[in-house]
Amino acid sequence: MDIHWSTPAASPIPLNPGVVVFHEAFGVNPHILRVCDRLAGAGYVAAAPELFHRSGHALQFAYGDFASVRPVMAPLTNGQLLMDARAAIEFLAKRPGVNRRQLVALGFCLGGFAAALAACHLPLAAVVSFYGAGLTLRRPGLARRPLLDDFAGLGCPALFHFGESDPNIPPVEVAVLRERLQALGKPHEIVTYPNAGHGFFCEDRDSYNVTAAESAWTKSLAWFDSRLGPRAAG
Repeated sequence: MDIHWSTPAASPIPLNPGVVVFHEAFGVNPHILRVCDRLAGAGYVAAAPELFHRSGHALQFAYGDFASVRPVMAPLTNGQLLMDARAAIEFLAKRPGVNRRQLVALGFCLGGFAAALAACHLPLAAVVSFYGAGLTLRRPGLARRPLLDDFAGLGCPALFHFGESDPNIPPVEVAVLRERLQALGKPHEIVTYPNAGHGFFCEDRDSYNVTAAESAWTKSLAWFDSRLGPRAAG
């Protein structure tokens, strides 16, 4: 499994927090690489694993080309995604310059699901999920299953972003997520954005919403920073 890296150009501290960035259905494309670079600019070592490695190398798909995406994405199981997440997190933890006690995850759509799944089973300090699809409702034709049971193991604070105009994630799915996390007493925050659809964070998509995207980015960095505490001196 290839992993794409971005590291801070300069850092006043010897160890930086690490973040695994899980891509959406279109692969580790220029948008995901820009996200990694932005995180590196904020002082994180960012790593984006290729979740489609079982089907090929460096797979990328055009936005909206679901005819090509579906045969690659549909067979992915929770177990496979968790295996990939564990490998990426363990590799990130061993990378020079990374504070293994300050590891977080962030993901989009498919990656938003993978990030939440990872947070339920792996040692992370915080997680941010953008429009994670299938978190609480089963998606017909997809192998992965909802995380209603997995959420009992959620071991870190979780931030979820959703667009209120997202046709892929109905309000009932967000409501079920909120009710489940509240019932379990898990620290979390769910933010919904008016007039924002699926993929609102991606500047390369027609659904890009600059207001929602900027707000979600600011909230995400603040979420990580407040949970990680002071950056390590060594």
